[in-house]
Amino acid sequence: MSAARAAALLLLACGGAAGCARALREPPPLVEPGGGGKEGAAGPGQVDSLLKSAAELYAAHDLRKVREAAQLFLDAARADATRVEALVGAARAQIWLVDHETEPIARREAATSAVHAAQWCGRIDPENPACSYWLGAALGVQARERRSTGLDALPLIEEAFKKAAVEAPTLEEGGPDRALALLYLRAPGWPTGPGDPDLGLMHARKAVQLSPAFPPNQLALAEALKATGDAEESARTYQRALDLARSRAEARDPDASEWIEEAEKALKGETR
Repeated sequence: MSAARAAALLLLACGGAAGCARALREPPPLVEPGGGGKEGAAGPGQVDSLLKSAAELYAAHDLRKVREAAQLFLDAARADATRVEALVGAARAQIWLVDHETEPIARREAATSAVHAAQWCGRIDPENPACSYWLGAALGVQARERRSTGLDALPLIEEAFKKAAVEAPTLEEGGPDRALALLYLRAPGWPTGPGDPDLGLMHARKAVQLSPAFPPNQLALAEALKATGDAEESARTYQRALDLARSRAEARDPDASEWIEEAEKALKGETR
């Protein structure tokens, strides 16, 4: 699942016995105090090799391989705590796992790990927009898996994506604006949350301007058009997204099947 889709899940107000919970807590140390690390742990000279192996495993989009990739990204981050690309990779891999693990416990653990990786990333390089972007995405999947954190997470998610949109609008093919679009389309409206279909449409149009051939941008725009009352243009945009996704499938894009499924369901009038 893309980060934008993950973070834009409906974040319902907390209730029930569990009550409200904080979305962000102090993460455990990335490297244990005292130095030295575990026996056999990787050193700084191995980071590039670890990152290369992790990227290759993640690209396969196979559950077992993505689990391995997530661990290798963390190994690389622990070997050199200045390399934020390792933490970005860890957050991305864990978010993918949240959407593909079958066991609820595994999904919750992956969501927590994604939030921790993004927090570490932001502490190492506070000005890095990728850290902000993936923090917003991680908080989104955590809110789905731990619904009691949803209310607290909403402003944090919005802030993270806004920062990324200003500093790196082209990140992840227009990801920050796509994420904001879906957040505004799917989150509760005032006074509970920031939901606003018109804002969603504005950000969806920005994402399409930045990367018109990327199917998720067209999917977000189609959803925004439908939410704001333009059903005919929405259907045309869903068809455009479907055509682009099918082209990606022919090019063996591992994410294409999910985009195709979303577009086909929308065109058939099925709900999300």
